[in-house]
Amino acid sequence: MLDEKEINRRIALDFNKNLDDVLLEIREIYPNVSEEQIRNWENSRALEFVEIDSKKRYFRRAARNLFRIDKEAKKLYIEKFGDEKAGRNEFLKEYLHNKEQRTKSKDFVFTFQLKVAANAVPSGEIIRCWLPFPRKDVDYQQNVKLISVNSDKFQLSENSVHQTIYFEKIAKKDEETIFEVKYSFENQEPRTKSQDNFQLSTFPSAFQVNSQFPPHIVFSEKIRKLSSQIIENEQNNYQKAKKIFTWISQNIPWAAAREYSTIKNIPEYVLENMHGDCGQVSLLFITLCRLNGIPARWLSGFMLHPNYENLHDWAEIFIDGKGWLPVDVSFGLQNWAETEDLRYFYFGNMDAFRLIINNGISGELCPKKIFPRSETVDFQRGEVEWRGGNIYFDKFNYDFWVE
Repeated sequence: MLDEKEINRRIALDFNKNLDDVLLEIREIYPNVSEEQIRNWENSRALEFVEIDSKKRYFRRAARNLFRIDKEAKKLYIEKFGDEKAGRNEFLKEYLHNKEQRTKSKDFVFTFQLKVAANAVPSGEIIRCWLPFPRKDVDYQQNVKLISVNSDKFQLSENSVHQTIYFEKIAKKDEETIFEVKYSFENQEPRTKSQDNFQLSTFPSAFQVNSQFPPHIVFSEKIRKLSSQIIENEQNNYQKAKKIFTWISQNIPWAAAREYSTIKNIPEYVLENMHGDCGQVSLLFITLCRLNGIPARWLSGFMLHPNYENLHDWAEIFIDGKGWLPVDVSFGLQNWAETEDLRYFYFGNMDAFRLIINNGISGELCPKKIFPRSETVDFQRGEVEWRGGNIYFDKFNYDFWVE
C-alpha cells in the first residue's frame, strides 16, 4: 500500500502547472478567455485542478484535455488543428469493411525498452526490472516467441494477472541502465466459442470476474443509482451490457488520465468528472456489468494500429451461449458506420491490432515486488526497484517499436 506522503508526491508530479501555464495553451483557441470562463470550466470539471498548499495546481495535460471534454472547446480545436483521431478512424473504416482482411492473422515483432535515469540508483546497486510480455492463455494471441533480451538470466511469469519478463542489472555511475526485450506473436480477431455454462471454480481468486474487488470495483450507491438509470427493466444480460456500453460511449469522452495510483476509486472518479481514459471507462463498464450479474474481466496491453500504437485497456464479458466477448468501451460506438453490426463492432468483437499483457488488475508481479508499484492497477510501462525502494516514473522512461 502507498502511504499518504508518496501519494501526495505523485499528485504533485501530475499537477505541476499553474494558471499562467494553462492559459498559454488555452489562448491558442480562446485568445481573450475570461476569468469567468476559467471558473466555469473548473466547475464543470473540464479543466482539472487540485489544491496543493492552498494553491491551485492544474493537471499537466489539463489544457489539452479541456479541448477533448468541453463540447464547444472541442469543436473550436478541431476547426483549427483537426481531429486527432481522424487518421485512426479512417483506418478502422477501411479495415472493418474488409472482412477478408479481418480474417487474416496479423504478425508482429515488438521491442520494449526501459531506461532508468543515470544516478537514479547508486553505482553498483542491483536494479530489479519487470517488462511486459505477451500472454499465451488468450486464444486469439498465438505463437509467442522470445527473440532477444539484453540479459543472460531472466524469468517469465506463469499463470499471473500481469505477464512479465523479469531480469536484473547493476547500475553504473553516470550511465542510464537499459532493459530491453524483443518478441514476436500473432493476433487475430477473436472467434466466439459457444458455451452453455460458466464455472467460477475454474478461475483463481486473483482473476475475479463476478464480484467486487476494492478499492476500484465497488458496488457503491452512486454505481447502483447509475445502473438503475441505464438498465431500467431489461432482464437479458447481453442487452444489459449493450446498454452500459452505449451509455458510456455517448456520455464519457476520452481524456488523458492522471496516475491511477493517486485515485481512490476509479469508476467514481469517472462519474464525478464525466471523462476518462480507456482503463478508467473499462473499470466503470466492468463494475456496472458485475453489479448486474454479468461476469466481466479486464484485458490490457497495447493497441497496434499503424501510426496509432499506444498503451490500451479494454474488457471481456461472459454471456451464456456465447462465451467470452471482447468489449472496447473506449473505442465505443463507430458513429460513422451505416449498419448496426459495424456501429457496435467493439461490443462483442475486436480488431487484431492488439498485444495482450494483462487479464486482471492489481495482481502480484512474479517474482514478487518488494516495494509498492509505480502503477498499482495496470501493467504496461514496466516496473523497477532497488533495495532502497521503488523507482517511480519520474526516474525512468520507456519506449517501444512495432514491426
